[in-house]
Amino acid sequence: MYSIAMSGIAGILKRDGGPVPENWPSILEQTLLLSSSRTYRFEDSIPIQNGSLHILLLGSGSGSRIGSGTKDGVREICDGEDWDECAYAHWHEETLQLELGRRGTGRKPLYWLDLDEVGDGLLFSSNPMPLLKIAEELDLPTELQQGVAEYLQLGYAVEGGALLSPICSMPIEEKFQEICTGARAVEAGIASTPAEDLKTLVTILGKPFADYTLLSKLWQYRSAKDKGIAVLDGTLNPTDSVSPFLERILQPSGTALLHKAHRAAAKRIELGVLAEYVGVQLHVSEDMEPIPPVSFPMSSWLKNPVSSLGELAEKTFECPEAFCGLSIEQDACRALLNAHQRGDEEHGEKIFALLTLLLWRLQVLA
Repeated sequence: MYSIAMSGIAGILKRDGGPVPENWPSILEQTLLLSSSRTYRFEDSIPIQNGSLHILLLGSGSGSRIGSGTKDGVREICDGEDWDECAYAHWHEETLQLELGRRGTGRKPLYWLDLDEVGDGLLFSSNPMPLLKIAEELDLPTELQQGVAEYLQLGYAVEGGALLSPICSMPIEEKFQEICTGARAVEAGIASTPAEDLKTLVTILGKPFADYTLLSKLWQYRSAKDKGIAVLDGTLNPTDSVSPFLERILQPSGTALLHKAHRAAAKRIELGVLAEYVGVQLHVSEDMEPIPPVSFPMSSWLKNPVSSLGELAEKTFECPEAFCGLSIEQDACRALLNAHQRGDEEHGEKIFALLTLLLWRLQVLA
């Protein structure tokens, strides 16, 4: 088996005999280069009855793990140096089958787009953004309006939910991992470029988010990287914590349990992507609350039109393209921002959630 360990993977399998559109590989590759200066590529075309089958495997990362042969007829590209925590693609050369999967605790994401609507095949990527761009280019049907409502209600994009449709999230083969040690408190200063950091977060996650403490998380992970320390973070929401006695007598509803599972899955991916981007060693526990965030005046920044975050919000809320296809009214959003800036009402968290949604939409359409 030929294998490479990456910090991001992507690929194309096209079986309808036609050529791969010229821009698709570059769209995938640009995303992989966000956190690496080098990409790896395997590409092949196999004659079939109605033309050629095309397979492309891409990966990026500073480290690589290359096997000693191909005697089993399988090529593997893997996001993650540890087989117990990875996303992977296996290309079976004899059967011409592509196998995708995820293993571990869920920090390594993998998304795929079925091409049945426009041909036989699929695309996959560690980041949903390039797949969303290609789906937009193909004018594939989506559930965007439902997804926007879902996101604004929950505050995060559900893995496999409507907001990312028609993109699918790869299910995970869960594997127990022993929790390692790491810092549970990480000091960090407030960065001088919160607006740029926010756009970076939307780019590397490929989705919007309402949790503004992810900005703090980015600064703290950078600080931990600079100090050479590992981080032990958690996904447990404080509102989910109950006493052992209450756990025995309370029966959470199916909806509550599903929401808790969706939120934890989204949070694991967020933490894993941030850690991968920064290059810090991370361990995650579902039984621990997140590391305490750095306190910063997010709401005040949004009130101030000359702050970098306030300027970004004004510019984005004034951009008609940002609202294209979304089931939200631009005038209503601008009125919300104006009321917040005047100090009439407090809408900081709502504006932040809308801002990342609009930035995400602009990136999809770019």
